[in-house]
Amino acid sequence: MRSYIIKRLIYSVIIAWGIMTITFILLRLGPTSPVDRYILNIAARGENVESVKQAIEARYGLDKPILEQYLTYMGNLLQGNWGWSFSTSQSVADLIATHWIYSFQLILLATIFAIVLGVGLGMLAAVKQNTKVDYAASIFSFIGISIPGFWLGLMLIMVFAVYLGWFKTYYDTNYPIWSLQNLKQLLLPVLALGIGELAGYLRYTRSAMLDNLRKDFVTTARAKGLPEKTVIGKHVLRNAVLPLVTIIMFDLGSVVFGGAYLTEIVFGIPGLGQVSFNAIFANDYAVVVAVTLIGTFLVLFINLATDLIYTYLDPRIRYD
Repeated sequence: MRSYIIKRLIYSVIIAWGIMTITFILLRLGPTSPVDRYILNIAARGENVESVKQAIEARYGLDKPILEQYLTYMGNLLQGNWGWSFSTSQSVADLIATHWIYSFQLILLATIFAIVLGVGLGMLAAVKQNTKVDYAASIFSFIGISIPGFWLGLMLIMVFAVYLGWFKTYYDTNYPIWSLQNLKQLLLPVLALGIGELAGYLRYTRSAMLDNLRKDFVTTARAKGLPEKTVIGKHVLRNAVLPLVTIIMFDLGSVVFGGAYLTEIVFGIPGLGQVSFNAIFANDYAVVVAVTLIGTFLVLFINLATDLIYTYLDPRIRYD
């Protein structure tokens, strides 16, 4: 197992390096430059735009060939220097250190919300198959999966913030990060991000539970006189968990790279998604590369964690 983990870590570093390199090159092959954001102000003051642009590019090394820029960036990165953010005038490391907690909190709360309710309702729907509870859960799951998260977020803002006035229409960063006031204003973003995941977990849990409820070991357990709670909780759920882990961990990776970013933009949450969004439009190369690298490592780590969880849930699985 140790050798397998070491190999996976090495592969992860290689994959992350490849993605970072591609991102680095594509950004610099584009028609725009981080200096472009200064040009309008420079022109308005009547200064020589071209000379000032060349001076700024020379200061930050943007006038050098791409290969030389890449080698310089890699050298700085290996020393812990993530670069400088042109759009915020601070180091990328400080920028990430300030904003990562907002993304982490949103993803954590939405994931807990989706797993607890999704798995719980899926188990209930399976146990109550072909009843009103099962039909209601199935309808909810189809609707939840079909609704885009960003559209749901906009509708939640319109109804509960604009019309009813129960929430603010913007994210207030003045509240302490784990305070009740901050958790309250995260309710709508968590719903927008978590409803789709919840609906998916509900559907997959119900399917996995029904598949195991029809197997012989369940009939044997009931024939032995075991309580129904024991049959469901200890035997059926344990065997249904393995495919659920695959779905949950896969969705977590997509949430990190997609859903959370869109939710942050819709609700104005200053997390890494919002930072990345602003950096893209500001041509802030260093920030875009850094956020992409962090997201890549998170997804690769989630994949490795999934494999390790497999071996714990099913001792028959071994990685040689």
